[in-house]
Amino acid sequence: MFIPQFSHRFRCGTALAALVIGTAATAAPALGAPVAAAGYHLSVFAAAPAGATAPDDITVSGNNVFVGYGNEVAGDGSYGPNGLTSTVVEYSTNGTVEHTFAGIPGHVEGLAVGPDGLLYTDENEDGNSHLTVINTGAGTMTQYGYPNPSPHGGGFDGLQFIHGFLYASGSNPDNGGDVGGNNINSHPVLYRIGLDSNSYPNTVTVQGVVWGNDPAINKATGAALSNPNIFDPDSLDVTPGGNLLLANESGATVTEIMNPNSITGVNGRTASAMLKTLNLYTLAGGVQTPANTDETGFATSTRGTLLFADVKNNIIYQLTATNGFALNQAFSSDKTNHWLDTLNFNTGLLTPVVTGLGQPAGIGFIPDPTSTLPEPAGFALLAPAIAALLLVRRRNRLSA
Repeated sequence: MFIPQFSHRFRCGTALAALVIGTAATAAPALGAPVAAAGYHLSVFAAAPAGATAPDDITVSGNNVFVGYGNEVAGDGSYGPNGLTSTVVEYSTNGTVEHTFAGIPGHVEGLAVGPDGLLYTDENEDGNSHLTVINTGAGTMTQYGYPNPSPHGGGFDGLQFIHGFLYASGSNPDNGGDVGGNNINSHPVLYRIGLDSNSYPNTVTVQGVVWGNDPAINKATGAALSNPNIFDPDSLDVTPGGNLLLANESGATVTEIMNPNSITGVNGRTASAMLKTLNLYTLAGGVQTPANTDETGFATSTRGTLLFADVKNNIIYQLTATNGFALNQAFSSDKTNHWLDTLNFNTGLLTPVVTGLGQPAGIGFIPDPTSTLPEPAGFALLAPAIAALLLVRRRNRLSA
């Protein structure tokens, strides 16, 4: 166990959040000031605290927002302009810095809060990976090593818990080489980490669950895909339905992994019904153009705040919708066009919501806890009951 550089709360994001984007984004513009589409309001949630750069992954847990700052360390941890360590910052939901965890060896990537309340982080997604477990209350960190070399020859990236099991994506297969000798990734792309929530992290194992050449179904058309070829596995997210979503970044696809806890993990034999791959594209002039995405997040409430990181501008932005979000609307970080997009989760169509970003990355969503109104779907369910009640009252008046 090692003790991180640990600091307590101070005000950072609250004042910044009040700034309009035309002013806030001019501090370090990459492609000009970002612009939000009509119906959305964009502002700054928090800027990078002193000594931290390159915000990436975001995870929201209750009233806490955790952001990983890679500090420009290389993906294998071998080089960094200002050292070889990363920083994780814990914010409140209004952008106040609550705690800072500095001195994490390597380049921080995936973040996930476990059922034990601890924060789990991956470092060095390109190779030489390790996993760090942070007790955010005590301010202590414990580090565990991944197999090196890994079964797929690269590192470990995204992290997510599903029903007590921890999963990690297997990134940079064959260390960025021509995977499988013919650009087909026959290595694991998703691993189950540990045995279960009771034994992890005391017993650390990595078990392949999904391989890059496992059969899948085209989510948009329903057609069978004998080999979706997930050759650039990257971020790992959770859908509103409780499934995993794995980004194939350079392949311009995402794959929804249905009920991953039931998959036994046999290379090439995962049932195709368990994997649903979606091709991602933008549309202009009737022409579809593939787009590479990093993170995908979901608005799990019609009212709330969508957070996303801009790696190059060192800013965490917040986005609200004037008339509320569509329930479970998907948003993706579009690395091809430097946009934040809405994602049609049925067709794969990406539509820009925020343009002019430096390098969009991690996404998180904060539901509005003050809203007591039912979701629109709730009104639809209540409508028949309300109509029946009004009819009964009318009959009572007529019979009186």
